[in-house]
Amino acid sequence: MRTWLPLAIIVSLISLGLWFYESPPEQLLGKRPTPKEYNRAADLVIREAKTRHFNTEGTLAYRVDADSITYFQFARRDRANLDKPRIVFYQGESPRWRTESRKGVAHNNGQRVVLRGDVNIWELPETDGIHLQTPAITIKPRQEYAETDKIVKITAGANRTEGRGLRAFLKKDRVEILSEVQSIYETQ
Repeated sequence: MRTWLPLAIIVSLISLGLWFYESPPEQLLGKRPTPKEYNRAADLVIREAKTRHFNTEGTLAYRVDADSITYFQFARRDRANLDKPRIVFYQGESPRWRTESRKGVAHNNGQRVVLRGDVNIWELPETDGIHLQTPAITIKPRQEYAETDKIVKITAGANRTEGRGLRAFLKKDRVEILSEVQSIYETQ
């Protein structure tokens, strides 16, 4: 029995050494991707992308369409660059909110989406709803929540409101402007 114990320890140490040698240190230490890794070739490119996302009851929660999606998979996270993304949120069977922008980046399998460049959000139907404009906004699609610290312009018919920072609870149809609020309301 004694002759097997040193041999088992040596085999275990060699196996452990090979495992450390074969495993990249960034995976073991949980490091974030470097700028060089971010600039590497994409894992997947989809043109004219159309995705549908369903809630736990099986009904359509939101859809994401984009001219193209460029997907990157890293050791502990993923990123998808979106070209001209369009997101539509549904309440029941009806579309309730629609977003458009020039660019977007989805992080961690779409848990957080950052839209940039002429971001427009419409409450549907557009003729009766509000229209929101901002240069950039972060959306958490599964929570139907959006926020920004940028200048926001909201129009609803002839009424206009402008301010800095916004929190939007899309599921509850509630929008909060955080500071520097200026409004123009027209009475009928």
